[in-house]
Amino acid sequence: MRSRPRRSRPQPARRLCAAVLLVLIFSAACTAGPDVQADDTEPGDVVLVVVGDSLTAGFEPLTDGEVRGEGSWVPGALGDPLVLGGGWAVPGATTGDMRSGVTPVDGDVLVVMAGTNDIAQGIDWEASRDNVLTITRTMRIGAVVVSAIPPSANQAEVATAYNERLRLVATEQGWTFVDPWETAREGEGWVPGASVDGTHPTQEVADEVGLGLRAAVLARAAGG
Repeated sequence: MRSRPRRSRPQPARRLCAAVLLVLIFSAACTAGPDVQADDTEPGDVVLVVVGDSLTAGFEPLTDGEVRGEGSWVPGALGDPLVLGGGWAVPGATTGDMRSGVTPVDGDVLVVMAGTNDIAQGIDWEASRDNVLTITRTMRIGAVVVSAIPPSANQAEVATAYNERLRLVATEQGWTFVDPWETAREGEGWVPGASVDGTHPTQEVADEVGLGLRAAVLARAAGG
């Protein structure tokens, strides 16, 4: 009488591999956010990566490597050879939100414009500083341009102090610091008519800011 073939029992290593695979699949399925990257760049392009709030995104989150909301400085900065490679920008975001949301994106120059919502919410400078440092480390782009935040109708002196501290951090870290809001600033406030609400610029001003940041980005990409 023939004996039945013995069924092999699942080995512990196989069970472990299966469990790990399930965890990886589940993690990938649950990971989502506005961190995006365009993949249609060409040789010779200077790839810009951005992190910010509504000043960068406009009034809609950055999506699929494109700015779709009005009020952003980004469209004013783009044009041969500068292209948008992606990044993370969401209206209302604090530096803490950005820190939590960003993941590495390939690019040549990173521009961070962050802090307007921190001062609006009374977030301590040390927390903002730590968040900005972590954002730049997470993005893993060597060339960094840090932008001043615009004037604030309700927090004028706080915005000025924030920018000065940000400038010092940029110097310490070897980043490029630029204030593209100079022509829109009168004292510590806005030039009359330059802001739609005391926080956000008109589109005309946003486009001028974009041109100023474009010059800084291209200079940094060239080694300046």
